[in-house]
Amino acid sequence: MRNRRLAASALTIVLLLAAVPAGADDGKAVYEETCINCHGPDGRSDTKKGKALKAPNFLEEKKLTGTPDEVAAFVKQSMREKKKHKQVSPKVSDEQLAAVAEYVRVLVTAGGK
Repeated sequence: MRNRRLAASALTIVLLLAAVPAGADDGKAVYEETCINCHGPDGRSDTKKGKALKAPNFLEEKKLTGTPDEVAAFVKQSMREKKKHKQVSPKVSDEQLAAVAEYVRVLVTAGGK
């Protein structure tokens, strides 16, 4: 009985880890380096700089709940076109933005946790 519980617990952990896209880990690193000052660790933009720039709360942004491709397109467009991002946009590649999009999508799905 105990072995079955251990096996079930291990399977649950494996399935949960498999649900997080591989690029999300890379995206988290880029997010923490580039985005966290305004958008905060939970995506709510509840930071001094985020409030000053009126950065959106990711958890309230419907476009961040779409498919991975939709979220990636939205993040890329926001970074490349919004004046607020002119300082950081040149420092981030399209590949890094795709990874950030995966991370943000996971963050939003998890409710900022």
